[in-house]
Amino acid sequence: MSSAAVLLGILAGFLVGRESILHAVQSRLGDYAERVMQRDQAVAAEITDVLAQADASRFSPCSDQDIVLLRRLTFAARFLKDVGRLHEGDFLCSATVGKLLTPGRLLTPDIVFRSGHRLFLSHPLAVPAGVRAEIVASKTADVVVSPNLFSDFPSEPIHYAVGVPDSANIALGTAAGSALPQNRTKTTVLSGVEGIVSIPAGVVESQQPMRIGESIYRARCSSRYSVCAVTSIGLSQIWKTNRALLLAYTATGGFAGIACASALLVAGKKRRSHTNQLKRAILLGKLSVVYQPIVELSSHRIVGAEALARWTDEEGESIRPETIIALAEAEGFVSEITRFVLTRALEEITPILESHSGFRLHFNLAPSDLADPRLLLLLDERLDHSLIHAANIGFELPERATSDREVAVAAIRRLRERGHAIFIDDFGTGYSNLAYLTELNVDGVKINRSFIATIGTDSVTASIVPQILAVTEALGLKVVVQGIEREEQAVYFAGGDSTILGQGWFFGLPVPAKGLIYLCAEKSE
Repeated sequence: MSSAAVLLGILAGFLVGRESILHAVQSRLGDYAERVMQRDQAVAAEITDVLAQADASRFSPCSDQDIVLLRRLTFAARFLKDVGRLHEGDFLCSATVGKLLTPGRLLTPDIVFRSGHRLFLSHPLAVPAGVRAEIVASKTADVVVSPNLFSDFPSEPIHYAVGVPDSANIALGTAAGSALPQNRTKTTVLSGVEGIVSIPAGVVESQQPMRIGESIYRARCSSRYSVCAVTSIGLSQIWKTNRALLLAYTATGGFAGIACASALLVAGKKRRSHTNQLKRAILLGKLSVVYQPIVELSSHRIVGAEALARWTDEEGESIRPETIIALAEAEGFVSEITRFVLTRALEEITPILESHSGFRLHFNLAPSDLADPRLLLLLDERLDHSLIHAANIGFELPERATSDREVAVAAIRRLRERGHAIFIDDFGTGYSNLAYLTELNVDGVKINRSFIATIGTDSVTASIVPQILAVTEALGLKVVVQGIEREEQAVYFAGGDSTILGQGWFFGLPVPAKGLIYLCAEKSE
Protein backbone atom coordinates (compact mmCIF):
# COMPACT_ATOMS: atom_id res chain seq x y z
CA MET A 1 0.00 0.00 0.00
CA SER A 2 2.78 2.40 0.90
CA SER A 3 4.54 1.67 -2.38
CA ALA A 4 1.32 2.31 -4.32
CA ALA A 5 0.80 5.58 -2.45
CA VAL A 6 4.32 6.67 -3.28
CA LEU A 7 3.85 5.76 -6.96
CA LEU A 8 0.51 7.58 -7.12
CA GLY A 9 2.07 10.58 -5.44
CA ILE A 10 4.93 10.58 -7.91
CA LEU A 11 2.49 10.34 -10.85
CA ALA A 12 0.24 13.09 -9.45
CA GLY A 13 3.22 15.35 -8.84
CA PHE A 14 4.48 14.74 -12.38
CA LEU A 15 1.11 15.51 -14.02
CA VAL A 16 0.47 18.61 -11.92
CA GLY A 17 3.98 19.86 -12.55
CA ARG A 18 3.72 19.23 -16.28
CA GLU A 19 0.44 21.14 -16.65
CA SER A 20 1.65 24.00 -14.44
CA ILE A 21 4.82 24.41 -16.48
CA LEU A 22 2.92 24.31 -19.81
CA HIS A 23 0.40 26.90 -18.56
CA ALA A 24 3.20 29.22 -17.41
CA VAL A 25 5.05 28.82 -20.74
CA GLN A 26 1.89 29.57 -22.77
CA SER A 27 1.28 32.71 -20.73
CA ARG A 28 4.89 33.77 -21.20
CA LEU A 29 4.66 33.17 -24.95
CA GLY A 30 1.60 35.43 -25.13
CA ASP A 31 3.23 38.20 -23.09
CA TYR A 32 6.39 38.01 -25.19
CA ALA A 33 4.44 38.09 -28.46
CA GLU A 34 2.54 41.15 -27.23
CA ARG A 35 5.78 42.96 -26.38
CA VAL A 36 7.34 42.14 -29.75
CA MET A 37 4.17 43.13 -31.61
CA GLN A 38 3.94 46.46 -29.76
CA ARG A 39 7.51 47.25 -30.76
CA ASP A 40 6.84 46.36 -34.41
CA GLN A 41 3.66 48.44 -34.37
CA ALA A 42 5.62 51.40 -33.03
CA VAL A 43 8.18 50.94 -35.81
CA ALA A 44 5.46 50.87 -38.47
CA ALA A 45 3.86 54.00 -37.05
CA GLU A 46 7.15 55.87 -37.01
CA ILE A 47 8.03 54.84 -40.58
CA THR A 48 4.61 55.95 -41.83
CA ASP A 49 4.80 59.30 -40.03
CA VAL A 50 8.39 60.13 -41.06
CA LEU A 51 7.78 59.29 -44.72
CA ALA A 52 4.62 61.40 -44.69
CA GLN A 53 6.51 64.39 -43.29
CA ALA A 54 9.36 63.93 -45.75
CA ASP A 55 6.92 63.62 -48.68
CA ALA A 56 5.21 66.84 -47.59
CA SER A 57 8.41 68.87 -47.85
CA ARG A 58 8.12 72.01 -49.97
CA PHE A 59 11.88 72.45 -50.22
CA SER A 60 13.84 71.63 -53.33
CA PRO A 61 15.16 68.06 -53.10
CA CYS A 62 18.54 67.96 -51.31
CA SER A 63 18.68 71.70 -50.84
CA ASP A 64 20.18 72.97 -47.60
CA GLN A 65 16.70 73.42 -46.16
CA ASP A 66 15.67 69.95 -47.27
CA ILE A 67 18.71 68.27 -45.67
CA VAL A 68 18.03 70.17 -42.44
CA LEU A 69 14.49 68.73 -42.52
CA LEU A 70 15.82 65.22 -43.10
CA ARG A 71 18.22 65.60 -40.18
CA ARG A 72 15.47 66.85 -37.91
CA LEU A 73 13.36 63.83 -38.79
CA THR A 74 16.32 61.50 -38.18
CA PHE A 75 17.14 62.97 -34.78
CA ALA A 76 13.52 62.79 -33.66
CA ALA A 77 13.14 59.17 -34.72
CA ARG A 78 13.56 56.37 -32.24
CA PHE A 79 13.85 53.42 -34.61
CA LEU A 80 15.40 54.95 -37.74
CA LYS A 81 19.05 55.50 -38.56
CA ASP A 82 18.70 57.76 -41.59
CA VAL A 83 16.12 59.60 -43.73
CA GLY A 84 16.90 60.19 -47.40
CA ARG A 85 15.51 61.85 -50.50
CA LEU A 86 14.52 60.01 -53.71
CA HIS A 87 13.70 61.11 -57.21
CA GLU A 88 12.31 58.63 -59.74
CA GLY A 89 13.94 55.73 -57.94
CA ASP A 90 17.34 57.40 -57.51
CA PHE A 91 18.83 58.04 -54.07
CA LEU A 92 20.05 61.67 -53.98
CA CYS A 93 20.92 62.58 -50.38
CA SER A 94 20.22 61.83 -46.73
CA ALA A 95 20.54 63.25 -43.23
CA THR A 96 23.75 61.36 -42.45
CA VAL A 97 25.36 61.00 -45.89
CA GLY A 98 24.59 64.47 -47.22
CA LYS A 99 24.29 65.04 -50.97
CA LEU A 100 25.75 62.38 -53.23
CA LEU A 101 27.91 63.41 -56.14
CA THR A 102 26.41 60.58 -58.18
CA PRO A 103 22.83 59.47 -57.46
CA GLY A 104 22.43 55.82 -56.48
CA ARG A 105 19.76 53.64 -58.00
CA LEU A 106 17.47 51.68 -55.68
CA LEU A 107 17.21 47.99 -56.43
CA THR A 108 14.00 46.05 -57.00
CA PRO A 109 11.90 46.09 -53.82
CA ASP A 110 11.18 42.84 -52.03
CA ILE A 111 7.67 43.98 -51.10
CA VAL A 112 5.30 46.66 -52.38
CA PHE A 113 2.53 47.58 -49.95
CA ARG A 114 -0.97 48.76 -50.84
CA SER A 115 0.02 52.23 -49.64
CA GLY A 116 2.68 52.33 -52.35
CA HIS A 117 5.53 52.05 -49.88
CA ARG A 118 8.31 49.69 -50.94
CA LEU A 119 10.35 47.47 -48.64
CA PHE A 120 13.94 46.45 -49.33
CA LEU A 121 14.95 43.73 -46.88
CA SER A 122 18.73 43.98 -47.35
CA HIS A 123 19.69 46.97 -49.48
CA PRO A 124 23.34 48.15 -49.71
CA LEU A 125 23.93 51.56 -48.10
CA ALA A 126 25.86 54.38 -49.71
CA VAL A 127 27.88 54.89 -46.52
CA PRO A 128 29.58 52.90 -45.10
CA ALA A 129 30.41 50.72 -48.08
CA GLY A 130 29.54 47.07 -47.81
CA VAL A 131 26.85 47.53 -45.17
CA ARG A 132 23.28 46.47 -45.84
CA ALA A 133 20.11 47.51 -44.07
CA GLU A 134 16.35 47.36 -44.25
CA ILE A 135 14.93 50.33 -46.18
CA VAL A 136 11.34 51.50 -46.60
CA ALA A 137 10.70 53.98 -49.41
CA SER A 138 7.85 56.19 -50.56
CA LYS A 139 7.80 58.05 -53.85
CA THR A 140 10.11 60.87 -52.74
CA ALA A 141 11.78 59.65 -49.54
CA ASP A 142 13.23 56.62 -47.85
CA VAL A 143 14.17 55.60 -44.31
CA VAL A 144 16.90 53.25 -43.07
CA VAL A 145 15.53 51.09 -40.27
CA SER A 146 17.78 50.49 -37.27
CA PRO A 147 19.25 46.96 -37.22
CA ASN A 148 18.84 46.94 -33.44
CA LEU A 149 15.04 47.16 -33.27
CA PHE A 150 14.81 43.97 -31.29
CA SER A 151 18.26 43.83 -29.68
CA ASP A 152 16.67 44.06 -26.24
CA PHE A 153 14.55 40.97 -26.96
CA PRO A 154 16.50 37.78 -26.22
CA SER A 155 16.00 35.10 -28.89
CA GLU A 156 16.48 32.07 -26.64
CA PRO A 157 14.81 29.93 -25.50
CA ILE A 158 11.74 31.63 -27.01
CA HIS A 159 11.94 32.16 -30.77
CA TYR A 160 9.99 34.97 -32.39
CA ALA A 161 9.10 36.37 -35.78
CA VAL A 162 7.47 39.62 -36.88
CA GLY A 163 6.01 40.74 -40.17
CA VAL A 164 2.98 40.94 -42.40
CA PRO A 165 1.15 37.58 -42.59
CA ASP A 166 0.75 36.20 -46.09
CA SER A 167 -2.91 35.44 -46.72
CA ALA A 168 -2.08 32.26 -48.60
CA ASN A 169 0.38 30.44 -46.40
CA ILE A 170 0.36 32.50 -43.18
CA ALA A 171 4.07 33.21 -43.15
CA LEU A 172 6.24 35.81 -41.47
CA GLY A 173 9.78 37.11 -41.66
CA THR A 174 12.05 36.54 -38.69
CA ALA A 175 13.33 39.48 -36.68
CA ALA A 176 16.62 40.12 -34.87
CA GLY A 177 18.13 36.85 -36.01
CA SER A 178 15.71 34.55 -34.22
CA ALA A 179 14.19 31.80 -36.35
CA LEU A 180 11.04 29.79 -35.89
CA PRO A 181 11.81 26.17 -36.76
CA GLN A 182 9.72 25.83 -39.91
CA ASN A 183 10.32 25.44 -43.64
CA ARG A 184 11.21 28.62 -45.51
CA THR A 185 8.76 30.07 -48.00
CA LYS A 186 8.39 33.34 -49.85
CA THR A 187 6.14 35.80 -48.04
CA THR A 188 5.57 39.44 -47.20
CA VAL A 189 7.38 40.82 -44.16
CA LEU A 190 7.85 44.18 -42.54
CA SER A 191 10.66 45.04 -40.12
CA GLY A 192 13.88 43.77 -38.56
CA VAL A 193 13.96 40.96 -41.09
CA GLU A 194 16.90 38.58 -41.45
CA GLY A 195 15.17 35.57 -42.95
CA ILE A 196 11.89 34.09 -44.19
CA VAL A 197 10.03 31.40 -42.30
CA SER A 198 6.74 29.59 -42.63
CA ILE A 199 4.31 29.69 -39.72
CA PRO A 200 1.89 26.74 -39.32
CA ALA A 201 -1.60 27.52 -40.57
CA GLY A 202 -4.06 28.66 -37.91
CA VAL A 203 -1.54 30.17 -35.50
CA VAL A 204 -2.01 33.77 -36.60
CA GLU A 205 -5.80 33.47 -37.00
CA SER A 206 -6.49 31.96 -33.59
CA GLN A 207 -3.90 33.93 -31.55
CA GLN A 208 -4.38 31.19 -28.94
CA PRO A 209 -1.71 28.77 -27.70
CA MET A 210 -1.31 25.97 -30.24
CA ARG A 211 0.76 22.84 -29.95
CA ILE A 212 1.90 21.77 -33.40
CA GLY A 213 4.39 18.97 -33.73
CA GLU A 214 7.10 19.42 -31.12
CA SER A 215 6.52 23.15 -30.52
CA ILE A 216 4.01 25.51 -28.89
CA TYR A 217 3.05 28.71 -30.74
CA ARG A 218 1.35 31.97 -29.78
CA ALA A 219 0.51 34.98 -31.98
CA ARG A 220 -0.43 38.62 -31.45
CA CYS A 221 -1.53 40.97 -34.24
CA SER A 222 -1.88 44.74 -34.37
CA SER A 223 -5.32 46.32 -34.71
CA ARG A 224 -3.80 49.35 -36.48
CA TYR A 225 -1.25 47.90 -38.87
CA SER A 226 -0.93 44.65 -40.80
CA VAL A 227 1.80 43.35 -38.53
CA CYS A 228 1.86 40.27 -36.35
CA ALA A 229 4.28 38.68 -33.94
CA VAL A 230 4.55 34.93 -33.42
CA THR A 231 6.46 33.29 -30.60
CA SER A 232 7.34 29.64 -30.22
CA ILE A 233 9.29 27.28 -28.03
CA GLY A 234 10.16 23.63 -28.52
CA LEU A 235 8.84 21.07 -26.06
CA SER A 236 12.32 19.64 -25.66
CA GLN A 237 13.57 23.09 -24.64
CA ILE A 238 10.69 23.48 -22.17
CA TRP A 239 11.53 20.24 -20.41
CA LYS A 240 15.25 20.93 -20.59
CA THR A 241 14.83 24.38 -19.04
CA ASN A 242 12.32 23.23 -16.42
CA ARG A 243 13.80 19.82 -15.68
CA ALA A 244 14.61 20.72 -12.09
CA LEU A 245 11.14 22.19 -11.54
CA LEU A 246 9.41 19.11 -12.96
CA LEU A 247 11.52 16.86 -10.78
CA ALA A 248 10.60 19.00 -7.79
CA TYR A 249 6.87 18.62 -8.54
CA THR A 250 7.32 14.86 -8.91
CA ALA A 251 9.33 14.54 -5.73
CA THR A 252 6.73 16.35 -3.61
CA GLY A 253 4.15 13.66 -4.40
CA GLY A 254 5.93 10.66 -2.88
CA PHE A 255 8.97 11.98 -1.09
CA ALA A 256 7.91 14.73 1.28
CA GLY A 257 11.07 14.24 3.27
CA ILE A 258 13.29 14.61 0.21
CA ALA A 259 11.28 17.66 -0.83
CA CYS A 260 11.80 19.25 2.56
CA ALA A 261 15.50 18.45 2.48
CA SER A 262 15.73 19.93 -1.03
CA ALA A 263 13.89 23.04 0.14
CA LEU A 264 16.33 23.49 3.01
CA LEU A 265 19.25 23.03 0.62
CA VAL A 266 17.81 25.63 -1.75
CA ALA A 267 17.24 27.99 1.19
CA GLY A 268 20.85 27.52 2.27
CA LYS A 269 22.07 28.31 -1.24
CA LYS A 270 19.81 31.32 -1.37
CA ARG A 271 21.31 32.69 1.84
CA ARG A 272 24.72 32.42 0.23
CA SER A 273 23.52 33.89 -3.04
CA HIS A 274 24.84 37.16 -4.37
CA THR A 275 21.51 38.83 -3.76
CA ASN A 276 21.56 38.14 -0.04
CA GLN A 277 25.26 38.89 0.16
CA LEU A 278 24.61 42.27 -1.42
CA LYS A 279 21.81 43.01 1.04
CA ARG A 280 24.14 42.19 3.92
CA ALA A 281 26.89 44.33 2.41
CA ILE A 282 24.56 47.34 2.25
CA LEU A 283 23.34 46.75 5.80
CA LEU A 284 26.89 46.43 7.17
CA GLY A 285 28.28 49.29 5.08
CA LYS A 286 30.68 47.05 3.16
CA LEU A 287 30.13 48.70 -0.22
CA SER A 288 32.68 51.27 -1.31
CA VAL A 289 32.51 54.32 -3.55
CA VAL A 290 35.00 55.42 -6.20
CA TYR A 291 35.03 58.61 -8.21
CA GLN A 292 35.84 59.15 -11.89
CA PRO A 293 36.94 62.72 -12.71
CA ILE A 294 34.95 64.92 -15.08
CA VAL A 295 37.13 67.54 -16.75
CA GLU A 296 36.71 70.71 -18.75
CA LEU A 297 38.10 69.70 -22.14
CA SER A 298 39.43 73.12 -23.04
CA SER A 299 41.70 73.24 -19.96
CA HIS A 300 41.74 69.66 -18.59
CA ARG A 301 40.68 71.17 -15.24
CA ILE A 302 38.71 68.80 -12.98
CA VAL A 303 35.26 70.30 -12.43
CA GLY A 304 33.37 67.28 -11.17
CA ALA A 305 33.27 63.54 -10.65
CA GLU A 306 30.88 60.62 -10.97
CA ALA A 307 30.32 58.53 -7.84
CA LEU A 308 30.27 54.78 -8.54
CA ALA A 309 29.48 51.85 -6.24
CA ARG A 310 32.01 49.02 -5.82
CA TRP A 311 31.54 45.69 -4.02
CA THR A 312 33.64 42.64 -3.22
CA ASP A 313 31.51 39.61 -2.30
CA GLU A 314 32.04 37.24 0.60
CA GLU A 315 34.22 34.99 -1.55
CA GLY A 316 36.55 37.89 -2.30
CA GLU A 317 35.41 38.37 -5.89
CA SER A 318 35.05 41.91 -7.22
CA ILE A 319 31.55 42.24 -8.68
CA ARG A 320 30.99 44.35 -11.80
CA PRO A 321 28.92 47.54 -11.24
CA GLU A 322 26.28 46.50 -13.79
CA THR A 323 25.87 43.19 -11.94
CA ILE A 324 25.37 45.02 -8.65
CA ILE A 325 22.61 47.17 -10.12
CA ALA A 326 20.99 44.23 -11.94
CA LEU A 327 20.83 42.19 -8.71
CA ALA A 328 19.40 45.10 -6.75
CA GLU A 329 16.83 46.03 -9.39
CA ALA A 330 15.67 42.42 -9.73
CA GLU A 331 14.97 42.25 -5.98
CA GLY A 332 13.65 45.80 -5.64
CA PHE A 333 16.30 47.36 -3.37
CA VAL A 334 18.34 49.42 -5.84
CA SER A 335 17.22 52.61 -4.07
CA GLU A 336 19.08 51.44 -0.98
CA ILE A 337 22.29 51.40 -3.01
CA THR A 338 21.56 54.89 -4.33
CA ARG A 339 21.07 56.25 -0.81
CA PHE A 340 24.19 54.44 0.41
CA VAL A 341 26.36 55.90 -2.37
CA LEU A 342 24.90 59.38 -1.81
CA THR A 343 25.52 59.25 1.95
CA ARG A 344 29.03 57.81 1.70
CA ALA A 345 30.12 60.17 -1.08
CA LEU A 346 28.93 63.29 0.71
CA GLU A 347 30.87 62.16 3.79
CA GLU A 348 34.06 61.50 1.84
CA ILE A 349 34.06 64.38 -0.65
CA THR A 350 32.82 67.17 1.63
CA PRO A 351 36.26 68.92 1.63
CA ILE A 352 36.13 69.28 -2.15
CA LEU A 353 32.48 70.33 -2.31
CA GLU A 354 32.86 72.95 0.41
CA SER A 355 36.08 74.45 -1.01
CA HIS A 356 35.21 74.34 -4.75
CA SER A 357 31.91 76.07 -5.40
CA GLY A 358 31.88 75.04 -9.06
CA PHE A 359 32.58 71.36 -8.41
CA ARG A 360 29.65 69.00 -9.17
CA LEU A 361 29.41 65.44 -7.88
CA HIS A 362 27.27 63.22 -10.14
CA PHE A 363 25.11 60.35 -8.86
CA ASN A 364 23.38 57.69 -10.94
CA LEU A 365 19.65 57.21 -10.42
CA ALA A 366 17.72 54.05 -11.25
CA PRO A 367 14.13 54.22 -12.56
CA SER A 368 12.76 53.29 -9.11
CA ASP A 369 14.65 56.21 -7.53
CA LEU A 370 12.44 58.69 -9.36
CA ALA A 371 9.43 57.70 -7.26
CA ASP A 372 11.33 57.26 -3.97
CA PRO A 373 10.49 60.14 -1.55
CA ARG A 374 13.31 59.02 0.76
CA LEU A 375 15.86 60.34 -1.72
CA LEU A 376 14.62 63.93 -1.39
CA LEU A 377 14.45 63.63 2.39
CA LEU A 378 18.04 62.40 2.48
CA LEU A 379 19.18 65.25 0.25
CA ASP A 380 17.46 67.86 2.41
CA GLU A 381 18.96 66.37 5.57
CA ARG A 382 22.50 66.29 4.20
CA LEU A 383 22.41 69.76 2.69
CA ASP A 384 20.82 71.38 5.74
CA HIS A 385 23.75 70.31 7.93
CA SER A 386 26.65 71.25 5.67
CA LEU A 387 28.09 74.02 3.54
CA ILE A 388 27.37 72.01 0.41
CA HIS A 389 25.06 73.68 -2.11
CA ALA A 390 22.42 71.91 -4.19
CA ALA A 391 24.32 72.96 -7.31
CA ASN A 392 27.23 70.79 -6.16
CA ILE A 393 25.10 67.68 -6.62
CA GLY A 394 23.95 66.44 -10.04
CA PHE A 395 22.06 63.34 -11.09
CA GLU A 396 22.32 61.09 -14.13
CA LEU A 397 19.27 59.22 -15.40
CA PRO A 398 19.59 56.23 -17.73
CA GLU A 399 17.49 56.58 -20.87
CA ARG A 400 15.25 53.70 -19.80
CA ALA A 401 14.30 55.75 -16.72
CA THR A 402 12.67 58.29 -19.04
CA SER A 403 10.38 55.77 -20.78
CA ASP A 404 7.61 56.66 -18.30
CA ARG A 405 7.51 60.33 -19.18
CA GLU A 406 4.97 61.38 -16.56
CA VAL A 407 7.05 60.00 -13.69
CA ALA A 408 10.34 61.20 -15.20
CA VAL A 409 9.13 64.77 -15.86
CA ALA A 410 7.72 65.11 -12.34
CA ALA A 411 10.87 63.75 -10.67
CA ILE A 412 13.18 65.92 -12.79
CA ARG A 413 11.10 68.98 -11.95
CA ARG A 414 11.34 68.30 -8.20
CA LEU A 415 15.11 67.83 -8.31
CA ARG A 416 15.74 70.88 -10.46
CA GLU A 417 13.53 73.03 -8.22
CA ARG A 418 15.97 72.17 -5.43
CA GLY A 419 18.88 73.35 -7.56
CA HIS A 420 20.26 70.00 -8.75
CA ALA A 421 21.45 69.50 -12.33
CA ILE A 422 19.98 66.56 -14.28
CA PHE A 423 21.72 64.74 -17.14
CA ILE A 424 20.50 61.96 -19.42
CA ASP A 425 23.16 59.23 -19.17
CA ASP A 426 24.44 57.18 -22.15
CA PHE A 427 22.43 59.32 -24.53
CA GLY A 428 21.57 57.71 -27.86
CA THR A 429 21.21 54.07 -26.80
CA GLY A 430 17.73 53.76 -25.30
CA TYR A 431 14.32 55.39 -25.16
CA SER A 432 15.32 59.04 -25.07
CA ASN A 433 15.85 61.18 -28.16
CA LEU A 434 16.32 64.80 -29.03
CA ALA A 435 12.62 65.11 -29.84
CA TYR A 436 11.55 65.26 -26.21
CA LEU A 437 14.63 66.45 -24.35
CA THR A 438 12.90 69.80 -24.08
CA GLU A 439 9.86 68.12 -22.52
CA LEU A 440 12.06 66.40 -19.93
CA ASN A 441 13.64 69.79 -19.14
CA VAL A 442 17.05 68.38 -18.26
CA ASP A 443 20.29 70.33 -17.98
CA GLY A 444 22.37 68.21 -20.29
CA VAL A 445 23.27 64.86 -21.80
CA LYS A 446 26.17 62.45 -21.51
CA ILE A 447 27.01 61.19 -24.99
CA ASN A 448 27.34 57.42 -25.03
CA ARG A 449 30.85 56.01 -25.42
CA SER A 450 29.81 54.04 -28.53
CA PHE A 451 29.64 57.33 -30.47
CA ILE A 452 33.06 58.40 -29.20
CA ALA A 453 34.77 55.16 -30.20
CA THR A 454 34.04 55.85 -33.89
CA ILE A 455 35.65 59.30 -33.96
CA GLY A 456 38.19 59.39 -36.78
CA THR A 457 36.54 56.53 -38.71
CA ASP A 458 34.12 56.37 -41.64
CA SER A 459 31.33 55.00 -39.44
CA VAL A 460 27.85 56.48 -39.85
CA THR A 461 27.81 56.83 -36.06
CA ALA A 462 30.81 59.17 -36.20
CA SER A 463 29.05 61.43 -38.72
CA ILE A 464 26.14 61.88 -36.33
CA VAL A 465 28.27 63.28 -33.48
CA PRO A 466 28.60 66.83 -34.91
CA GLN A 467 24.86 66.92 -35.49
CA ILE A 468 24.14 65.87 -31.90
CA LEU A 469 26.45 68.60 -30.65
CA ALA A 470 24.79 71.18 -32.88
CA VAL A 471 21.31 70.31 -31.67
CA THR A 472 22.29 70.22 -27.98
CA GLU A 473 23.86 73.64 -28.42
CA ALA A 474 20.66 74.93 -30.01
CA LEU A 475 18.65 73.55 -27.06
CA GLY A 476 21.04 75.08 -24.56
CA LEU A 477 22.05 71.71 -23.11
CA LYS A 478 25.35 70.96 -21.41
CA VAL A 479 27.34 68.04 -22.80
CA VAL A 480 29.55 65.48 -21.08
CA VAL A 481 31.44 63.21 -23.45
CA GLN A 482 31.89 59.72 -21.98
CA GLY A 483 34.51 57.11 -22.80
CA ILE A 484 37.38 59.35 -23.92
CA GLU A 485 40.35 56.99 -24.09
CA ARG A 486 42.66 58.59 -26.65
CA GLU A 487 44.22 62.02 -27.05
CA GLU A 488 42.74 62.53 -30.52
CA GLN A 489 39.26 62.08 -29.08
CA ALA A 490 39.90 64.72 -26.43
CA VAL A 491 41.36 67.10 -29.02
CA TYR A 492 38.37 66.58 -31.33
CA PHE A 493 35.87 67.74 -28.73
CA ALA A 494 38.11 70.38 -27.16
CA GLY A 495 38.26 72.14 -30.52
CA GLY A 496 34.53 72.89 -30.42
CA ASP A 497 32.46 74.36 -27.63
CA SER A 498 34.73 75.35 -24.74
CA THR A 499 32.09 74.32 -22.21
CA ILE A 500 32.05 70.65 -23.26
CA LEU A 501 33.13 68.32 -20.46
CA GLY A 502 34.87 64.98 -20.79
CA GLN A 503 35.17 61.76 -18.84
CA GLY A 504 37.13 58.59 -19.50
CA TRP A 505 40.31 56.63 -19.00
CA PHE A 506 42.35 59.30 -20.78
CA PHE A 507 41.69 61.66 -17.86
CA GLY A 508 41.70 59.07 -15.10
CA LEU A 509 40.25 55.82 -13.82
CA PRO A 510 37.74 55.76 -10.94
CA VAL A 511 39.70 56.38 -7.73
CA PRO A 512 38.92 56.35 -3.97
CA ALA A 513 38.08 59.61 -2.22
CA LYS A 514 41.68 60.32 -1.18
CA GLY A 515 42.80 59.93 -4.78
CA LEU A 516 40.17 62.38 -6.02
CA ILE A 517 41.08 64.92 -3.34
CA TYR A 518 44.72 64.67 -4.42
CA LEU A 519 43.85 65.06 -8.12
CA CYS A 520 41.68 68.08 -7.43
CA ALA A 521 44.46 69.71 -5.44
CA GLU A 522 46.79 69.20 -8.39
CA LYS A 523 44.51 70.02 -11.33
CA SER A 524 41.57 72.12 -10.08
CA GLU A 525 41.42 75.71 -9.09
